[in-house]
Amino acid sequence: MCSEENKKKSNKVIKYVFSETLLHFIDKNPAIQGRSQLVHELIKSYKLLEKLQVIPPRICSTAELSQFHSIDYLSALKNEDELELFGLGYDCPVWEGIFDYCKIVAGSTLAACYELCKKQSDIVINWFGGWHHAQKDKAGGYCYINDIVLGAMLLLKVYKRVLYIDLDVHHGDGVEGAFETSNRVFCLSFHQHEPGFFPGTGNSESTGFALGKGYSANFPYKSGIDGKQFTKYFEIVTSRVFDTFRPKAVIIQCGGDSLVGDPLGGTNMVPKDMIRCIRFVLQRNLPTCILGGGGYNFQNTAKYWTQVIADILNEKLEEDIPDDCPCFLEFGPDYTLKMKTNSFVKDLNLEEECEKNVEDIFKNLEFCK
Repeated sequence: MCSEENKKKSNKVIKYVFSETLLHFIDKNPAIQGRSQLVHELIKSYKLLEKLQVIPPRICSTAELSQFHSIDYLSALKNEDELELFGLGYDCPVWEGIFDYCKIVAGSTLAACYELCKKQSDIVINWFGGWHHAQKDKAGGYCYINDIVLGAMLLLKVYKRVLYIDLDVHHGDGVEGAFETSNRVFCLSFHQHEPGFFPGTGNSESTGFALGKGYSANFPYKSGIDGKQFTKYFEIVTSRVFDTFRPKAVIIQCGGDSLVGDPLGGTNMVPKDMIRCIRFVLQRNLPTCILGGGGYNFQNTAKYWTQVIADILNEKLEEDIPDDCPCFLEFGPDYTLKMKTNSFVKDLNLEEECEKNVEDIFKNLEFCK
């Protein structure tokens, strides 16, 4: 990286959403119990928190949550009812205090987006947000509240057009569904899409409706995709979307399940691949909210998100995990940031299929005025 780019990076105002209360509540989600603690301790052990402006989350009111979610659904959460009608009870079990969890998780992303609305920050990072499957009146995929939708709605009060980019291995169905008739939020999702793979939505022909026709774009891929192939098509597609849609602010969901070795994923990518994509977006120098999401190999997710922060700060990390990290033993047996691709993973993605995805996306972008 040239010195001029380094200078631009160092001049950015970068903030980070965190509080001990938020950490306490987020780890109550059964799907990710202990993950946020692991992420936080690794970031802290590399002394990256000292280089960030830390901001606390907000605590959302019911009225704020109801700007997207239905009152009946919020009532079920508040009363801690396990109702299949609302998707509660299967992959989204209910626990005591779940409504407080929803209020602070949503509030963490609203706090991030509020900072961008004040136009006093360039990048705000919130690894506690990114729950992209929750819908207006239904939970799903470990997601109870759609903080992304609420954050985008807040950004729209200040910014005319918002680009949402989803890097999670699963399709961002809840976000796309929320804005499928809007021409002010563009939803761009890169995700694994095969028979039986959750949530089963997001083919390249899913492009929005009515005023939103052409304002959604999906790049579905099959298992085994590697970084070389992914980053190539990410940059081709994202460049065209930026140039066509001309967003004024960006939200990036960085689910850690897009990495090799995730028990719910199927890629063959490592952090440097995803970081290249994030860096590519940040080069546009737009107000950007960076969110977490999935990631069920907790150690890999912690390594990934820590390296994202370091790259944004232009900090070089030692490969060995600091031995004073409270969670040091969790990173065995090698105790390093290293993450290797799997030579036994078969890449099922054909070049002609990837090129067809690009062709479909470019064709539908013609509807995007």
